[in-house]
Amino acid sequence: MSKGITDFSQLPSVKLYFSIGETILTEGDRTDGWFVLLSGKVGVFKRDFSVAEISKPGTVIGELGFLLNIARTATLIAQEPTMLLHVRVSLDELFSKYPELAKKMVLMLAERLVKTTEDWRESVDRVEAY
Repeated sequence: MSKGITDFSQLPSVKLYFSIGETILTEGDRTDGWFVLLSGKVGVFKRDFSVAEISKPGTVIGELGFLLNIARTATLIAQEPTMLLHVRVSLDELFSKYPELAKKMVLMLAERLVKTTEDWRESVDRVEAY
């Protein structure tokens, strides 16, 4: 599994702090960059359903909307006091100025796709077993 992306010091970014229960971003919002979890825990919600919790420092969040230039695909809510790094860099700039980081992001997304596919397959197998 991904070890997380850890070298963000060279990227244009700002640290943001969120209290328990505070909404970080809302599904459908315009995308204006992506986030890196520095500390805390973030709940990921689609409509009113919890779909994931992110608590591993170094985890990239919100990169799908950034990479595809689409609206936010989920709502993020702080589950405990949380610190995020909000990164604002264009896709072209990410690939031209930070190719190693771009490569790590692509690999991380591929790993997430594999895990999501495996999770889906397991849930289908459980339903068919009934």
